Amino acid sequence: MNNLFEQIDLKPFHWIYRRVSEDNFSGFYHWHQGCELLFVYRGQGRVLVNQQSYTIKPGMLFFFQPFQLHRIYVEVSPDTPYERSIMHFDPVTLGKNLDRFPGLHKLLNRMQHSVLEQQGFDLINQYTYIYEICEALNHSLKKNTPEEDSQLFLMQMLTCIRLNMQDMKLDMSQGKYRLSNYTEKMMQWIEEHYMEPFDLERLSRELHLSKSYVSRIFKRETGSSLTEYLTILRIKHACQLLQMSEEPIEIISESVGIGNISYFIQLFKKIIGTTPHQYRLSHRVT
Repeated sequence: MNNLFEQIDLKPFHWIYRRVSEDNFSGFYHWHQGCELLFVYRGQGRVLVNQQSYTIKPGMLFFFQPFQLHRIYVEVSPDTPYERSIMHFDPVTLGKNLDRFPGLHKLLNRMQHSVLEQQGFDLINQYTYIYEICEALNHSLKKNTPEEDSQLFLMQMLTCIRLNMQDMKLDMSQGKYRLSNYTEKMMQWIEEHYMEPFDLERLSRELHLSKSYVSRIFKRETGSSLTEYLTILRIKHACQLLQMSEEPIEIISESVGIGNISYFIQLFKKIIGTTPHQYRLSHRVT
């Protein structure tokens, strides 16, 4: 459970071009402080976000909101590599001129702030176009207009998403694998009760399932255990509280369901890489 939060120097964006993984790709839950666009050239697996699961395949574009917990699970080998381009960006800075394009401006605001029904978009029909604009952006970054070109790239990608959303009205299931109703309920239950001591027996009883089946189906559909998901969710909420409030660390520990302050500090440092106090000082929202 390492590298769950990636502190990325946006200024106003961070670009990763055609990164390839052929082995040892360990999927994990994580989040970023900015928005993320992830475009897949090659690969197979799943993306878990917002209690939905999407198929990873060529031509898929994923959008992740700031501080949104998500998991990339990819099956890689020399014969089936995972290749992708990624842009992390500050939506305020990179979207500052979008008010001249009200439709795209409204779409970016909606994707940044709203509870999204769709966060994975099958753009295989626009694969060649996206391939070319990614290549053009990568080439332009070697010159002197990175912010201007990155804004143009964002507008082009938002246009592709908008067209796909219009098409998806005809087939909302395209590119998406829906989690079972049981797994969705488990994630909702954990979201509602993460501040309490975890009680697998109570969760199983409320779903009218056995404890072994609850654990097994969650692991099968999400790639992680219930306790891993719960732990990461607690640490994510702790990070938000450390940034947004002045509450003592002991209170924050209790409010996310970890009553032992020493264990909380130890767990926080293991997952985030720094102590809660150091995290607060370096990530304070002013």
